[in-house]
Amino acid sequence: MGSLSAILGAKPDASMIKEAQLDFAKMRDQLEAANGSDFIYIVDQMETVTMNMFVHFHTYNSIQFIFLLLGLTGVILMFQRKRLGFHFYIVYSLGLVLLPYFFNSMQQIPTILTIVGVLYGALWVFLYSRNLHWVNQ
Repeated sequence: MGSLSAILGAKPDASMIKEAQLDFAKMRDQLEAANGSDFIYIVDQMETVTMNMFVHFHTYNSIQFIFLLLGLTGVILMFQRKRLGFHFYIVYSLGLVLLPYFFNSMQQIPTILTIVGVLYGALWVFLYSRNLHWVNQ
């Protein structure tokens, strides 16, 4: 629902962008205070990804909404015992992981973001695949 409201809503204004930048600055300060300066580059990368998402706000959220609809359709089809739903769900899982790469270069995206996204999506794909014998051909 967040993607749908973002599509229909207004693009973040200057005050929202400034607030996000201040939040990232606070995160940097907290990492420095906790002797975690080795991880500040991740915060910098996430700030770049967030700012690029703000620039391409409606496009980003529209694509994300399409992927979410694809995933929901996949789950519904699997519930109806149709194998096509499993394939829709795989595309949904990969799509959400790859979405930031549509708007950012590979160097701008934290590797941990991709790894966690792939592992999380792979877990659900694996769990659904364990029950493919249950769906119709």
